[in-house]
Amino acid sequence: MSSSSPKSRAPGKGQVKESEAYLSLGSNLGDRIGYLNKSIDSIAGIARVRLLKKSHVYETDPVGELDQPSFLNMAAGIVTLLEPEELLSALKNVETGVGRIHRGRWREREIDIDIVFYDGLSISSDKLTIPHERAHLRRFVLKPLADIAPEFEHPIFHETVARLLAECPDNSGVRRFRDEYPAMNR
Repeated sequence: MSSSSPKSRAPGKGQVKESEAYLSLGSNLGDRIGYLNKSIDSIAGIARVRLLKKSHVYETDPVGELDQPSFLNMAAGIVTLLEPEELLSALKNVETGVGRIHRGRWREREIDIDIVFYDGLSISSDKLTIPHERAHLRRFVLKPLADIAPEFEHPIFHETVARLLAECPDNSGVRRFRDEYPAMNR
């Protein structure tokens, strides 16, 4: 975890602004809670990243490829001095370090970490799309995010996370996992 925290990117020469980002984490293989916990610890250990918030853990039905085990999902709120592409690279390193094996889109996984929001930016490239292109359609993303950022406004739809959750067309199951994994809000 980074202890330095410069506060501005544009105002002065050489100063860099911390950016606020929200992440979605999911696991449906092996020690699911262990993979989430290791990932949260690893994210907190990334240089120039501070973990500020984490949601409750939810057990959720799979989406897309339905013939697989249920997921555990959660969200995390961070501030970072990393640019979006640098953050993505760091998160892919966390996934690999925790033990992710790539099996294909919408397949089971030890851990999956997505950047849902990064400040109010809208980015579309070959490697990265922010906001996450399906977040507004996924209850398993929105419910944990609503724990930690209900008033965060989607930069394209201009609706809060709470409103997007209330209007979400996804009816898949999202159930609070055991209470020994409490939310954190600093």
